[in-house]
Amino acid sequence: MRSRALALVLAGVGAAALVAAPAASAKEDVKATLITDIPLDAPAGTELKVAWSLFYVDENGRRQPFGANGVFVRLLSASGAASEEGVAPVGAYDTGEYEAAVVVPEGGIRDIELGLTGWVSDANGTRRSDLIFPITNDPVPRPEPIISPGPEGPAPGGSDTAAPTWLLVFAGSIFSVLAFVVAAFVLRRRRHSATARAVSET
Repeated sequence: MRSRALALVLAGVGAAALVAAPAASAKEDVKATLITDIPLDAPAGTELKVAWSLFYVDENGRRQPFGANGVFVRLLSASGAASEEGVAPVGAYDTGEYEAAVVVPEGGIRDIELGLTGWVSDANGTRRSDLIFPITNDPVPRPEPIISPGPEGPAPGGSDTAAPTWLLVFAGSIFSVLAFVVAAFVLRRRRHSATARAVSET
């Protein structure tokens, strides 16, 4: 009975998210605003309580709250590890304000996403297709790209490690040019000697 009740609850949540998704898609101007500050330097494993609001501007230019179920906060990892997600509890959300707990992913926080759970079905099956809202006060407007260190880790000195490579390429180029000049000179000398020998024999 407990499993059946849980299945019904999950089905209800999923249905609510699917019903809300078309409405959110129709309102492409839905935006999010963070209410709480997010400590971007929080260590991995730290649980954060994140609060935010969703709104859109109607045809009269008035700001209206947006309410839906299946709204989530997602923290992306700075090291490329799996992201962490927290979903706001089921509710009416007449004020458009949400809150959820989320854990800082391995590698720390690279970016923050606030979105609405969605699904899409095609020939490849059913998979997540979430709607991500733009954040008006995004603390990470342009996240840094993920740079994965090599098997031996990053070399000390950063860009200085590139200097020997360029020097080797440059030195190799000079060596190739010198080898070509020397070969041409030797060939020319041999031809000159052969011509002088032929003239002396005649």
